[in-house]
Amino acid sequence: MNQQPLKLVIQSLQQDQQLLQQLSPLLQKQYVLLSLRKSAELELLNQQATALLTKVQHNHQQRLQAMRELQLPATEQGFSLLLQKLPQTIRNASADLLQMVQDHTELCQRLNQKNGELLAQQRRLLQRLLGQHDQQSYPQLSF
Repeated sequence: MNQQPLKLVIQSLQQDQQLLQQLSPLLQKQYVLLSLRKSAELELLNQQATALLTKVQHNHQQRLQAMRELQLPATEQGFSLLLQKLPQTIRNASADLLQMVQDHTELCQRLNQKNGELLAQQRRLLQRLLGQHDQQSYPQLSF
């Protein structure tokens, strides 16, 4: 097995674990700032979150390429096949790492969903206060 793509897969997962650990508190703080409608602070926080997500996306692209080089699909099944090819000690550590990344990704998705629900709630309230109908989409912009 080619060691370089394998090394890249593991390193990118390690980086994603670190990035996602930084992202989840930002998403929690985002909820608070949204609740308090602190737009200036929210804008700065969103820039930080976007930078982290850009790095996660870059790692994902690198992993896709590495998995192609290993002739494995970049799916759960592909990762299972990859893990089976590793020595036991590396397999266990890599499986734990993959599980941590998956768990932290799910946490970030739940936090993001919660933030989106709060935004939708605030939007509906604002529309009611302004006497507008409950619109499901944003108004058409004219240029």
